[in-house]
Amino acid sequence: MYGGELVLKKLIFDSNLCNWCRICTLACTLNHAPGNVISNKTSRIRIRFNKEKTLSVAEVCVQCEEAPCIGACPVSALSKDGLGRIVVDNSLCIRCGSCVKACPYHGITLVNDRILVCDLCDGDPACVRWCPFKAISYVEFSGENVERIKQLQNKMINTYEEVVSI
Repeated sequence: MYGGELVLKKLIFDSNLCNWCRICTLACTLNHAPGNVISNKTSRIRIRFNKEKTLSVAEVCVQCEEAPCIGACPVSALSKDGLGRIVVDNSLCIRCGSCVKACPYHGITLVNDRILVCDLCDGDPACVRWCPFKAISYVEFSGENVERIKQLQNKMINTYEEVVSI
């Protein structure tokens, strides 16, 4: 917040900076470990790469403006909060997976009968803090950053398609 004004921020991934170490995944896992039980299934970010390790992409929620996951939910269990984060009302969710299928970033997962989506670690994303190569950023969605963020988000979708098609 600046002077009481809410500033929207977005999580972005730059594949040119990623070296596939997956420290981001570990940081997220540790940050979301229920009862100190460590499982990579609790991570809200996953790094995928092709066999040659020449392309990588993050599977993570990027808090889309249009958020197709919200529209895909037949029971309105997904919404955005005041910070623009996608939140799941587990009391409404029927675990049908419609939101998972609708996400172009593959950033929503259904694990152990529960929908998992990035919560931005309440405004201080562990993946951003721990990435030694600065491949993941949490930046203001305003001014000159808007176009850059949209370009990187489009690159994420295109790179994902390349990674899984090889």
